[in-house]
Amino acid sequence: MKKVMEIYGKIVEAMGLAVGALVGMIAIMISLNILLRLIGVQTIGWVNEMAEYALYVSAFIAAPWVLRLGQHIRIDVLSNILPRKAAFFLDRFVDLLGLAICLTIAYYGAIATISAYESGSAIYKNMIVPEWPVLAFIPVSFFMLSIEFILRLKTDPNAEVKTDAKTGGF
Repeated sequence: MKKVMEIYGKIVEAMGLAVGALVGMIAIMISLNILLRLIGVQTIGWVNEMAEYALYVSAFIAAPWVLRLGQHIRIDVLSNILPRKAAFFLDRFVDLLGLAICLTIAYYGAIATISAYESGSAIYKNMIVPEWPVLAFIPVSFFMLSIEFILRLKTDPNAEVKTDAKTGGF
């Protein structure tokens, strides 16, 4: 099981690196289009649409990585004023709630993806893109988020709580 978790960890890290590459690609593509416009050459019509898809994909593939790092959005007003043990159990409750929500979204996202694949639906803009690959990022991301919540639930309540001074997170 430890080897499987190591491989999973490498996948999560690779997804984080992929987000960086996608953001870099967006910056280069948009800059190229601006340069083409400035010199009076026809711009590449699909650049804005590809940037939209890249941002969409980035949000989904970055989520498990960000949760693993503890850099997700976190409202910790209540857990900051509670005693340490109570704050820990509140965090575990929130993690359990997050797990339930992620599994639900993964399930319905998978149903939507399969339905889009079976119906052959497509997204019509400048490019015509099959809908199912776009939707497939939803169940994959939320399944991986579920794994991250399970890992968070497995932490020891007696372990020293490490708090990041900047974010207040773990």
